[in-house]
Amino acid sequence: MQEAIPLGREQRKKKRMPAQPLKKKILIVDDEESVGIGMTEILKDAGFMAKYVTDGMKAVEEVAKEHYDLVFMDIVMPEVNGLEAFRRIKQIKKNVRVVLFTGFYKDAEKIIFEGIKEGMIEEFLRKPFFAEEIINIARKYA
Repeated sequence: MQEAIPLGREQRKKKRMPAQPLKKKILIVDDEESVGIGMTEILKDAGFMAKYVTDGMKAVEEVAKEHYDLVFMDIVMPEVNGLEAFRRIKQIKKNVRVVLFTGFYKDAEKIIFEGIKEGMIEEFLRKPFFAEEIINIARKYA
């Protein structure tokens, strides 16, 4: 019969598994389903937790009930545009960071200017963008 030998403090430290870093949570908001789903998959493959919603009001509701480290939000959306949705989100959670994007730059020019003036926009992306751009921005701000 073998006798169990208690491990000393140093041996116990070596036996512990290293803590896994918590995955950063990112919310993607776009009325274009192919873009939203594509971004979600790219971010998940890069190791982030990502969720996709289809409009600004759903984004506001989602941020009210869950913590997100970063929000990627389309600017030009029906009903509530991206900047207005983000203003509402900031009233709920002040520390949420946002990256706005659009494929309709001319339509969004005024909104982008307002967001920059108000100091609300972390960064702006113009569609189409590359997976690498999304991942790098997520790593920078999340």
